[in-house]
This record gives sequence, structure tokens and C-alpha cells, in this order.
Amino acid sequence: MKLYLNETSPFSRVVTATALLSRCDALQMVWVDPWQSPSELEQVNPFCMIPALALNDGVSLSESLCICQYLIATYQPEGLRAVDNQNVLEVSVMGLAKTMMETAFRTVALGRFVEGDNELGRRGKAGLANALHKLEAEAGSAGKEVLLQPHLATLYLHVALEYVQFRHREIYHDAAGDNIMHFLEHSPFRQELQTVSLERLSTKPDFKTLISAGV
Repeated sequence: MKLYLNETSPFSRVVTATALLSRCDALQMVWVDPWQSPSELEQVNPFCMIPALALNDGVSLSESLCICQYLIATYQPEGLRAVDNQNVLEVSVMGLAKTMMETAFRTVALGRFVEGDNELGRRGKAGLANALHKLEAEAGSAGKEVLLQPHLATLYLHVALEYVQFRHREIYHDAAGDNIMHFLEHSPFRQELQTVSLERLSTKPDFKTLISAGV
């Protein structure tokens, strides 16, 4: 299998963490710049978007959530389970986390093409602040239990929060409080996400190096 990814993409990071937890020993990581629309990536994903997973039978998977769900179903990792779609709290966390990740990324990407302030950027940043305030309020005693369970929604949330902290530091600083800090400090995926930290991914490691670092 070949995983096409970028070192700063939160979507790539959540898939890499899922692959690490799934112990996909045969995985090969292919580092690409999707903004350059490389032909190799386009053959795997016609939208030239990452992450993309090329399977050995010629089938390719795109969209981070689909890839993560496939890896969990195929390898059944002990430390990560799929979201229980009948558990409204888990589904709610999944929706919040993925929308936060997408909005944080889109707001940054928009700056590559549009100069100055704009309505889409303002709405995105306001949404991020509102989402952080909502999470801070709900992550108190009533919401702690679901956030500390080892399911995919929690993994997405952890990666999304660290991406907001990385790309939107002022928003994060103003809106995140003790409850969000507690979640990040006690997240069931803290160790794995340290293994696939942005600093480590910036070196564009191979997958065997990540497995060794996580042992």
C-alpha cells in the first residue's frame, strides 16, 4: 500500500496515526505537494487531494475518514475503534472534530489565493472560535467520558485541536481553556500523536521509522 500525504496536512496526520495504531507494516509513505498537482497523485486521486491510499490490487481510497474507517475495519487495532453510529455523543464529536479540521484548513488555504480580509475567511475564523467555546463548555464533567474513549472521533478531535493551535494560534489562545487542555493531556492518543508530531512529520520519515519511534 502507498499512502500519499503532506507533512502539514491534518487529514494526512490523522490517517498516519490510524495506520500506526493499525500496525500496517507494509505501508509506504509517498510525500507529495498537492498544490503542484503531481501526476503520480492525480493517477491515484483525480482531485489531486491528500491523503490518498493506493491499495495493492489497484484500487485507491480518498478522503481521510474513508481511509481511516477502512484501516480500522481491515486491521482491527486494539487501541482504536470506529465510531458507534448509534451513540449520539460519539457522532456529535465526530461531526464537530471533522468540521473544525476542514474549516481550519480551508481558512488557511484560502489565503493562498485571496489577498486580505474576506467574508469566507471571517466566517471560518468565527466558526472556529464558536466551536472551541462550545467544546470548552461541553468538555466539563458531563462530556469527559466520551472524549477519553479510544474511538475515531476522539482521534480526529485531538488532531483538529492541535491543527487549530498550529495555524490559528490567536483564536486557540482566546477560546480554549482548562477543559480542552485536560482533554489534550489525557487523550488516549497522546503517545501516538507525539510519534507523528508535526515536527517529526516535517522530516518526511518512512513508516518503519515511525513504528520504531512508537515502540
